[in-house]
Amino acid sequence: MVTDSSVTLLMTDGRVFKDRQIVASESRILITDDDGQAHVYRPLEIDLVNPEPWKLGEGYKWFGKVSMAAEVERGNSDSDEYDFNAESIWRSMVDRYTLRGSYELDKQDGDDTKDTWKIRGKYDRFRPNNEDDYYGWQLFFEEDQFADLDLRTVTGPYVGRQFFATNYLDLTGEVGLVYVDEQFNMAEDDDFYGANWEIRLTSGWLTEISNFYVSQVGILNFDEIDGVLVNTTIGVSFDLFDGFEVAAEALLEYDGGAVEDVDDLDETYQMLFGYKW
Repeated sequence: MVTDSSVTLLMTDGRVFKDRQIVASESRILITDDDGQAHVYRPLEIDLVNPEPWKLGEGYKWFGKVSMAAEVERGNSDSDEYDFNAESIWRSMVDRYTLRGSYELDKQDGDDTKDTWKIRGKYDRFRPNNEDDYYGWQLFFEEDQFADLDLRTVTGPYVGRQFFATNYLDLTGEVGLVYVDEQFNMAEDDDFYGANWEIRLTSGWLTEISNFYVSQVGILNFDEIDGVLVNTTIGVSFDLFDGFEVAAEALLEYDGGAVEDVDDLDETYQMLFGYKW
C-alpha cells in the first residue's frame, strides 16, 4: 500500500505522524518521524487516518441537535401542544461540556394544561490516556407548574464509563451522589441527599439511516426509598437530508414522591422533527 498524498496518522500507542506518506508491504508499515528515524508498525496499530483536530488535542469538537413537535387542533375542541428539545456538547481529549434542555406547553380551549421545562448542565473530565472512564459534576433545574413543582434543583458528582462506542452500539453509564432541593407552590418544600444513575444507549443496527435510542436518568431518595425519580426516553430516529431527521419518541416520567392529587407517572408520545450537527 502506498498513499498518493501525505496523511496524518494517530497510532494506538498515542504517537502522531503528521503529513506522512505510507509505504506498506508484507503486513508492515514503514513511517519516518520528524527526526528522520524509521518506525515499523502493523496495520492494526493505526487508530485513525486523518483524525479530526480535537482527536489530536487541538481544541473542541461541537455537536448536538435540536428538535420540536407541534400539534394544533381546531373544531369541536381547541388544543395546542408544543414540545422543544435541545442538546449541545463540546468535546476535547481531556474534558466534555454538555447542556441539555426541554420545554413542553399544552393548552386546551385556551387554558394551559401543562407547562414544564428542564435544563441540565454537566462537566466531564476523562482519565489520562483513557477515553472510556471519566468523572464529573452536574447541575439540573426543573419546573412543572401542574405538578405543583415551582423549582427542583439537583447537583452532585458522578463517575462514568463509555462501555461501547461504535455505530452499531454506543453505551454509556454513570452513577453518583446528589443533593436535591424542591420548592413547591402549595405543598411543603423539601430537600434530601440521594444517589443518581444515567444510562444512554444508541444503535444504528437496524438500518444505515436510522438510530434506536434509550436514555434513563434516575434519582434515589435516601430518606424515602419510595420517592424515586425516573425519567426514561425510548425512540427511533430516521435521517432525512443534510442533518435533518424525524423521530418517534416515548417519554415516561415517574415521580414516586409526587404531591397529593398529582399522578406519579406522566407519559408523552410524540413525533419530532429536528436537526443535528
